[in-house]
Amino acid sequence: MTQSGANKKSYLHGATVLAAAVAIVKVIGAVYRIPIGNILGDVGMSTFQVTFSIYQFLLIISTAGLPVALSKLVAAADALDRPAQVRRVFLVGRNTFVTLGLVSFLIMAVFHQQLADFFGSPSAAYGILALSPAVFFVGLSSAYRGYCQGLSDMVPTSVSQVIEALIRLVLGLGLAGLFAYWGLQLPITVAGAILGVTVGTALAAGYLFFAKRNVDRLRHTPDGLDTPDSNRRIFRNLRNIAIPLTLGASVFQLINIINNAVILRRLQSATGLSQEVAQSLHGTFTMTTSQFNLPSSFIIPIAIAMIPAISAAIAQGDSEGAKNTSESGIRVACLLALPAGAGLMVLAGPIMDVLYYGEFAAAYGAGLMAWMGAAAFFICFFQATNCVLQAYGFQRFTMYTLPVGGAISVGLNWVLLANPNISIYGAAISTLACYAIISIMNMVLVKRYIPKPPSFRKILLRPLLCTIAMAATAWVVYGLISGVLFGMLAYVPTRVPLALSLAGAIGLAMVVYLVLIIVTRALTKEDMYMLPKGKKLAKLLRVR
Repeated sequence: MTQSGANKKSYLHGATVLAAAVAIVKVIGAVYRIPIGNILGDVGMSTFQVTFSIYQFLLIISTAGLPVALSKLVAAADALDRPAQVRRVFLVGRNTFVTLGLVSFLIMAVFHQQLADFFGSPSAAYGILALSPAVFFVGLSSAYRGYCQGLSDMVPTSVSQVIEALIRLVLGLGLAGLFAYWGLQLPITVAGAILGVTVGTALAAGYLFFAKRNVDRLRHTPDGLDTPDSNRRIFRNLRNIAIPLTLGASVFQLINIINNAVILRRLQSATGLSQEVAQSLHGTFTMTTSQFNLPSSFIIPIAIAMIPAISAAIAQGDSEGAKNTSESGIRVACLLALPAGAGLMVLAGPIMDVLYYGEFAAAYGAGLMAWMGAAAFFICFFQATNCVLQAYGFQRFTMYTLPVGGAISVGLNWVLLANPNISIYGAAISTLACYAIISIMNMVLVKRYIPKPPSFRKILLRPLLCTIAMAATAWVVYGLISGVLFGMLAYVPTRVPLALSLAGAIGLAMVVYLVLIIVTRALTKEDMYMLPKGKKLAKLLRVR
């Protein structure tokens, strides 16, 4: 095998490991969010979301671009056989991470009440304080992750992410349930749920410390006689790579924070709702975001595989191969995203009734979930088309599309939330509009700037027809099964026949969809090869 072939194999292996971990973390996150939503209720989930928005923004500023920058510099030094340079890059990067993490920690710890008041949720202060150390630990973890990723070892990153998620699930749920059982005040219960995140990040950082030492031991790297660059030069290189990436990530997260503040304040100031009712509505909207984000987590493995495959074809001058890979990758993303979004739309009511309790979840949850189901497809489509643009070297377009979509989202929230007839549904509508507009802009950019662009008509038409048939099946089957089970199981809790009916409808709809995409050739053999174990799956399903 050539060196390039070996590198490609190593990269794809690492990408598969990392993508699998991301999918696991997303699933654990959804499992965490559902019972947390029931324990905290509508008002508690609003407080929870405000806390996390502030945390995520500070996290992006301190970690969004630097891990990528650190991994690039480590990889470059390692490729040139400069072990002393690798070590110094890590040390400079780690010190930078620690400094930014400490600053972010102090901002959250010292100004926790002021931050909570600014975002119209004074009760979030305890949660912000409980979460403040996590910013430091994640910053420290990012240094170790960037180092290991630069050496093409994705296992430490993957394991540490799963550790974080599991501790958050077990400890966060445990503390929230215990505090609620003891009858403690809601802000304290929210802080208990959030404390699991902080402990999880601390344990992940500890694991990564020992994982790095193990990576160094296995590599048997000599001390090296190379002369490393100065600390100032390394820091300047880190800064130059990280700043554009950080700006792209932080702009959209800042818009999310603004949206959370707009939702809470606009519901109160424009419609005269009390703070408690506004928080309840906002909390109900937050509950639907767990299911909304879940489909996109399964697009990540495809996205990671697409970029090197397209880039390799471009490097070889194979424009037709690059086009086929782009088309196949986007089509597979659509084949997964369309049924997921449609399922959330047509089964929105029973999904919310099975998963969540509460007056506001019952009254508003189904409508919000239906809108968010439509948005779930567009966020997946946006991710897939974004990967094509990145593979062709057009990363800068994200700097334009995300702020435009985000600004439209904020503007729609401001207008729609003020209408009493729309109320909290405006938040879901603006989310749909945001990702739909970004997706449309990406389609235009792909068509305009990509040589031999993929055919979106060819990509979307057959999967869309199969999805319509699947959605109709799910709706009809749910109605039939629930009609029978509610009569047979009249003396059991309502959620039992609801859950059974939902499971039956989803199961049969999936079978119908799988048969249709194979029969209509919406799914091809080449598409299957994009997936892990794709050749075996294609043979098993007899995909041509």
